Amino acid sequence: MSVLLVVESPNKAKSIRKYFPDYIVVATVGHFRDLPEDELGVEPPEHIPRYVTQAGKADIEKKLRAAANKASIIYLATDPDREGEAIAGHVANVLGAKHKSKIHRVTYSEVNKKAITDAIARKRGIDWKLVRAQEARRVIDRYVGYLVSPTLTNVFQQVKPDIHFLSAGRVQTIALKLVVERKREIENFRPVEHYGVVASCAINHSDFKAVWAPFYNVTSIQTGAAEKPENEGTEPSRLMIDKSLADAVAKRTDSLTVVNINKKPSMVQPPKPLITSEYVKRMAKLFKLTTKQSMDIAQKLFEKGLITYHRTDSPVMSQEAVYAVRDFAKKQQLPVPDKARVIKAKAGSQEGHECLRVTDINVARAMTGDDLLDKAYRFVWLTTLQSQLAPAEDEKTQAIMENQAGDKFVTRGTIEIKRGWREAIKLAPEFAPKAQTKAKADENQLPPLKDNQTITPESVIVETKITKPPAAYTEESLVEKLDKLGIGRPSTYAQVLERITEQVFVTRDKALRFESTALGESVIDILDKQFAFTQYEYTAELESLFDQIADRNNPMEYLPVVDAVYTSLEADIEALENHALPSDVVERMRSVQTRRKPKKKAGQSSNKKAAKAVSETAPKVTEGAACPTCNTGKQVIKTFKSGKNEGKQYGACTRYPECKHFQWAQ
Repeated sequence: MSVLLVVESPNKAKSIRKYFPDYIVVATVGHFRDLPEDELGVEPPEHIPRYVTQAGKADIEKKLRAAANKASIIYLATDPDREGEAIAGHVANVLGAKHKSKIHRVTYSEVNKKAITDAIARKRGIDWKLVRAQEARRVIDRYVGYLVSPTLTNVFQQVKPDIHFLSAGRVQTIALKLVVERKREIENFRPVEHYGVVASCAINHSDFKAVWAPFYNVTSIQTGAAEKPENEGTEPSRLMIDKSLADAVAKRTDSLTVVNINKKPSMVQPPKPLITSEYVKRMAKLFKLTTKQSMDIAQKLFEKGLITYHRTDSPVMSQEAVYAVRDFAKKQQLPVPDKARVIKAKAGSQEGHECLRVTDINVARAMTGDDLLDKAYRFVWLTTLQSQLAPAEDEKTQAIMENQAGDKFVTRGTIEIKRGWREAIKLAPEFAPKAQTKAKADENQLPPLKDNQTITPESVIVETKITKPPAAYTEESLVEKLDKLGIGRPSTYAQVLERITEQVFVTRDKALRFESTALGESVIDILDKQFAFTQYEYTAELESLFDQIADRNNPMEYLPVVDAVYTSLEADIEALENHALPSDVVERMRSVQTRRKPKKKAGQSSNKKAAKAVSETAPKVTEGAACPTCNTGKQVIKTFKSGKNEGKQYGACTRYPECKHFQWAQ
């Protein structure tokens, strides 16, 4: 019996051939069929997409047909998400009716022999509802990109004729809008000076601080219900702006008497098993990596069989993996709860596969030879382990004090009672929390305190404080916000953030902070409130409709969803074309710098022209400079020794082939 197994990645195909040497394993190299690049490829009223073989992938299609003709059974083992289901659908359609009876769909979340063998035992048909859900997303994104982008460009060029092509996108425009709104919040922020009084105390050589709480709720003090003074926010109405009163309180605070002590245990739950959004946020925080870099690393780890599938919004861990982690933890004498921890996926989680975890908890280090891959693996390994350990337990103490005049002061402290899951850090000390350089008021190591105890402060000072504006979005916080809003999906984060950066709608600094440009702000000024897809609720609702199309138990169909969006876009485009822009928006558009990276227009057959234009505006290759793709390797200048580009120089990375950076030298 001849078996054909179809996957997406050539690297994954290479791994699978080791487990199944008798199988014919063919990789599609991602999508091999898509909407045509140089035309819309879909039109009303039926909105039926027309797919074509992607440039350079005709040989892949030919190889699939030839292998199918020789095979007696065909397993479509593309990725376990909507994109993978759609690729499986394309393969089935390309192979045609004569192979229909041989075709089976198999899905697995980790690349090893057992997982794939189990997947084959669970073989099923292609889930065409999932395919249609992905198709609805693809068609709507095509309509937004190919209909709105030219209109946006035309409107802009009426003010600034030499501006290059501008793109709009269903999710990318929302991401840009978030960055623009945050920048404007920061610009419009007006700092407020406010004051606090801090009493530094010591009992038996144990130092702690008590903070004046002018707005503290008396009832909360008596019940111990509140843990924070109400004046710790940034709202001006909850801030002490009367310096003379603060000075008076400090002056009359010669002693403090304890009037209330509230102690209570606090359970600190272990981290949940990773999902994509949490993974990329933590990678940005730990290693200063962009979302794209983090996802590229995860892809390599997955293809090597070291982690499970990395595009997931489900924190559910397989029962087999849970038991394996618990057994490993017990052998390491780590605290394990009596019952296995059960984490449920949030409402609206799209995919059926499990969390992002290591495939073998007994492998503590990846040892791939690539430093970044090894660090990322260690992080995933530690989180996988910690997620199944017992909760930690702290004791939180809050003490309320009064000075002679009855002014309220509060002090807090935390004592670790049980380390719980935090014990696991001994196995990965490189991830131990860094020591605080300056203790905060609520991080006191409180000495034993008693009711009615009187304490004489060593000093009482007035602190002058300034409220701070909201922080600029980073890779970490922007992905978190998109995830919270229900906009975008695990497979889209990296592409979206790279797109708004490439378009120079935003800039991204070394700390991965985003700031909108005048160009990006002008784009939002033009599109926002004019198009339904720029509204957060609308876009999140559309994601929900995609979910409903994918749900076998739901009557939602492809056509009404797509047609409603198309009709809305038509009306919005007509309104924009007949809409006079406000004068301040026009002035901002005029201030935009013309020199930028141009991108290919929808409907243009201009791949080579676009590539040349980007090359002309790309930064110069500097020998020895940091690689702009991976930020780890160094740039080197190489020369083609043969072929049509013989003699031409280009920039590459010292980490090749792990990093495939390419740039023409100037």
